[in-house]
Amino acid sequence: MELKELLKRLPEGSVALRKLRDPEVNIDNICFLTPSTRRTHPNVLYFSDDVHLPETPPADILNVVLFGCQEVPATYLESPSSNVVLLHLEFNPFSCYNDVQGFFLEDIQVTDIVRRMLTAHFTNNGLQYLIEEASRALGNPIVVVDSAYHYVARHVEGRLDPTNRINKVLEQEFHYESILEDGVAFIEHERITERCAQSARPIVVYNEVLGANTMVTPSVVHGVTIAHTMMIERDHPFGEVDVECMARLGRFVAQEMQKTNLYVASRGQMDSYFLVSLLNDEQPSHAVTARRLSVLDFRPLPALYVAVFDPNHADVAPHDLESIAMQLTGCLQNSIYATYEKALVVLFSREKDAGLGTYTEELLHKVADVNDLSVGVSNAFEDLTHIQSHYEQARAAIRAGRMVSVFLEDGQVYHYCDYAYVQMLDLTNAQYNLLNFVHPSLMRLARYDREHGTELMDTLFIYLQNACNTQRSAKMLNLHKNTLLYRMGRIREILGCNLSSGEDQFMIQLSYRILFFLDLFTSRISTTRADFRTEGD
Repeated sequence: MELKELLKRLPEGSVALRKLRDPEVNIDNICFLTPSTRRTHPNVLYFSDDVHLPETPPADILNVVLFGCQEVPATYLESPSSNVVLLHLEFNPFSCYNDVQGFFLEDIQVTDIVRRMLTAHFTNNGLQYLIEEASRALGNPIVVVDSAYHYVARHVEGRLDPTNRINKVLEQEFHYESILEDGVAFIEHERITERCAQSARPIVVYNEVLGANTMVTPSVVHGVTIAHTMMIERDHPFGEVDVECMARLGRFVAQEMQKTNLYVASRGQMDSYFLVSLLNDEQPSHAVTARRLSVLDFRPLPALYVAVFDPNHADVAPHDLESIAMQLTGCLQNSIYATYEKALVVLFSREKDAGLGTYTEELLHKVADVNDLSVGVSNAFEDLTHIQSHYEQARAAIRAGRMVSVFLEDGQVYHYCDYAYVQMLDLTNAQYNLLNFVHPSLMRLARYDREHGTELMDTLFIYLQNACNTQRSAKMLNLHKNTLLYRMGRIREILGCNLSSGEDQFMIQLSYRILFFLDLFTSRISTTRADFRTEGD
């Protein structure tokens, strides 16, 4: 569509100034100019304020509708390659955008649905909200899947009835937040990714795993396909309206994903550089940090966490760490990441007192397991200039977690709050003989085991780990309850205390930790943190 025809759809009286060098240039897309725009395209009409406008006009034609400013920069008025329209300040640029965008849409039903999706997009409520609105408007389930086959967003109206084949498969995949093996094999066999890239419109494929038709469209950022949006023919058959709307939904999804730093190449590089330089700065300035955050337009939430993803095997290449970052897509909202000291470092930001969240925790465990990583997570902090000490916390958590895993396996994800005592022992060991801090009664028990070939040290350790719960301890030790009670009676005699006070238990537990740290005792029973949780925890 020619630019001059498209601009006729701007609201009457909205144009303050019009300077068109080539009014007949063909426009095939409309979008807002953002800091993440690497380069402009001559066949796109951009809406922009003067802040996001490039300082100098590009060599190619730039078509731009300016808003939120009094005048057009002189360089654009004089440029032979700029088509510029300035809106009056009192006109809402989003309304103007809607009016122009609507001119692209021929069918009234398509217009209504796209406007509904556009409204959801402009609310800044996130990708999930956009998909919910799109799914309700189109009347079928819609999911967004990233390049690692993880669900980034999804919506199915109503409850999933497991007697229905589609619902049964979706329920299983939603549980794991990713497409399962059969689905991945089908996608690769049918070359869905390649076919989407080669098609100018969404493609329709009969999905043998779901037993239904699916309509798939890619979302592309800077020429790279970062996700696929898929609608499932569950509640009504596909029609031409679905094709038109899904094509636009794919673009809206791409724009939403650009708000997540992971997907914006230029913005992501800036964020990575900022994070690395902050980690390298021994005394970061509050003023400088605040200014750089403003330039990046990055507004972290109140609670910050540093997570370090450290390979357990040989050094990995930078592109491998980038692949790991892609697998974290679903939890990187309001977060930035960088490669630092041969590991992936993520700065998460969350609402105050909310923690990382269940979904993020589960994804950390999944990514750590799949890629053979150790993940250290710092305590929460609020001041970004304190990032160095919390980066060290995450690193210390990894070192401690690997050491403690000989008796307590945490699934390769280690929170500093659970392992701070190990760092304390490490620091103390540099100046003192830690054996001096082991309670003499526990040393007597260790000698008794050596002299009599018993396993009372193991028995006591499991008993204390289970908060002195006899039933759970006996089950874990594979002992009859009466046998355990007899052993505990003997243990109390050797220790010279009945373990009924918190002080006694603390000193014995601390002594065990020191022996583990010094590699002087190893439990024969491997446990996980979950083994010691009671029902309801």
